[in-house]
Amino acid sequence: MKSYPKKKTKSKSYWKKRAWQMFSKWIRLSHTDKFNQFIECYTCGIRKAWDEMDTGHGIEGRNNAVLFMEEIVKPQCKQCNIFKHGNLRVFTLKLLDELGHSRYKQLLDKSNQTEQYKAYQLEDIYETYKKKVEGLSNKT
Repeated sequence: MKSYPKKKTKSKSYWKKRAWQMFSKWIRLSHTDKFNQFIECYTCGIRKAWDEMDTGHGIEGRNNAVLFMEEIVKPQCKQCNIFKHGNLRVFTLKLLDELGHSRYKQLLDKSNQTEQYKAYQLEDIYETYKKKVEGLSNKT
């Protein structure tokens, strides 16, 4: 009987990277103008093409518990996201206005929790946001 090599599955780190890339793309594309080209930085207001922007977290601790949390992830310019470390003073005030103190506190508490993903869960996240991105593309 001939033995066949096992199908090699993708690693958790592979799927985490892919899931984040697709999630980030969806966040940015879902905030574009009616022509699906430009977005505004959540914290400073500068407008740039969606693919020239980053995706930032409004609550520190880019751990798994808040990594894919749509409520706190917004488009940001590189200046705010990287050089101003998320421009969290502005980000926090805006989130508090949008979410209210109670919900913001819940999310803050969640950011201190540890969450472990399995590779298949990250692959599911990737597939979910891939479909959402495709759905946005079909609207134009």
